[in-house]
Amino acid sequence: MRNKTQLFTTIGIMLLIIGTTFLACTIYRSTYTSGGTISNFPPGKNPLFWGPASLSPRNYAIKLNLTYYDAMFNLDPISSVDFYLLDSKGGELWLSEGVIEPVWSAKEASPTGTLQMKILHRGDYFVLLVNPDNSNMSGDMYPSLYGYESDLLWFSITTLIIGSIITIVSTIRLQNKNKQQSPTVDLKNGSNTSSNSAVSLSKQKVMPSVSSVKSVDGSRFKGQLHKLLIWELETSFTFPMLEVILIIAILTVLAPTIIEVSPTFRYINLLSGIQPIFLFLIFIAGVLFCHSYAGNISRGETKMVLSYPIQRSKLFLSKFIALFTVLSVIYVGIFVIQIPLLALNPFEPLFYASMLLLLLQIFLICTISTVLSVVTKNEVLSILTSVLLLFGIESIASRESLATFTGRFTAGFDFAREYVYGGLSSTTLTTDMLVSVFVVLGVSVLLFICSYGYFTRKMEID
Repeated sequence: MRNKTQLFTTIGIMLLIIGTTFLACTIYRSTYTSGGTISNFPPGKNPLFWGPASLSPRNYAIKLNLTYYDAMFNLDPISSVDFYLLDSKGGELWLSEGVIEPVWSAKEASPTGTLQMKILHRGDYFVLLVNPDNSNMSGDMYPSLYGYESDLLWFSITTLIIGSIITIVSTIRLQNKNKQQSPTVDLKNGSNTSSNSAVSLSKQKVMPSVSSVKSVDGSRFKGQLHKLLIWELETSFTFPMLEVILIIAILTVLAPTIIEVSPTFRYINLLSGIQPIFLFLIFIAGVLFCHSYAGNISRGETKMVLSYPIQRSKLFLSKFIALFTVLSVIYVGIFVIQIPLLALNPFEPLFYASMLLLLLQIFLICTISTVLSVVTKNEVLSILTSVLLLFGIESIASRESLATFTGRFTAGFDFAREYVYGGLSSTTLTTDMLVSVFVVLGVSVLLFICSYGYFTRKMEID
């Protein structure tokens, strides 16, 4: 019962952290005011039809500046105009049948006024302007978005409420459980009967991870890797490590500015803010892997674990698999959230190309940190070496340089974009793609094999 209550408390805290981080992203994203480029309508049209534009559920303002257009190219004021906002279904209906089914409309609106409306759902929208007297029009339209994204805001608030309820209820239950198990006093000896248990508990806290490995059964270490994986997850992602990783991942992936609202090119937003993602990934992976490998060696934990009937290969693999999997799941999971936020097609090829490129770069960062950890066997030295080396290259070199994670990601993305949409013609992009994918994969595998071989066969553990 106590373990279940603690688990629910952890879940509640995680939900609170996720809700708070999403709320921070929602507030930051509310500073985006651009609704796209200024649209200029050429003369000689009535009605005027514009779109599609990918819009998020926020307040939408459109400033109009429309005039008459006649055969002599003389521009005169218009008395009024009918405005219609159409969703994707309404846009198709207008184009195919000429039927108007708006999600928002304003009849006899001022041709030089500002219209304000609320976008309720993410999606593609069209603008239809009709001059009531059927004369041709010319002019400009200046759209802009402002306010909070309602779906993100409600998700943040709901997550915070659910997390608060779970945390409060589980904390109360845990306190009641502690009161029921309060220590009793032995009247005969005048001593606290829980003193021995307290000492035992303190000993267990010194090395909870190592003691769990002792439970490996003796039938040729059956299930040993599974137990080592659990041990690694418990020791590496104790509070607040996992929570900090989640916060950083959410902020770096979801906070970057939206740079393209056109449905045709909105996949370009996947490139926005990619450099901060890698800068923080370098720090996170460096700390995680160096703490797990070099830290355990320097603290004597690796030597103690290997004193049990445990193979070095399984110990090495359990660490790498656990850490790499958690990092990948977190970043891929948050990357997937961009599909609805950017109104992308779930089958958008460039989204999956971006995910593949991101995983390749994560793999390279992890293998570099692992090599430095097993070679130096010093936690502080390995963290400083890996972080400063990779961070320095990423910060100093240009964003287009293939020496940086950002440059390789961008080169691979550009290759995939031209291959899917543009018709690949540049040999330079092909060469850059080979470096971004196959060279990175080859170097990562080589570093992994070298660190694995050194850890399992050559490394001396003091």
